Amino acid sequence: MFDISFTEEVGDFEVKAKFMGDLWVEMEKVQLHFEYLLQLQYDSVAVIKRFDKAKVNVNLLIFLLNNIFYGK
Repeated sequence: MFDISFTEEVGDFEVKAKFMGDLWVEMEKVQLHFEYLLQLQYDSVAVIKRFDKAKVNVNLLIFLLNNIFYGK
């Protein structure tokens, strides 16, 4: 499960990950830059690995961020 929130910088997000084993375990926080995601998409990178356990689809993450934070 991912918890995504705005930061004070435009286009930057803070992502917290929680993984479920026997209990929900909160992992580290990472800063995510929207421009970095767009560069990955331009470079045809389909998946990025985060938190040493999660693989995230770049196109779907961009779609999600656009719909939640930039949609009307």
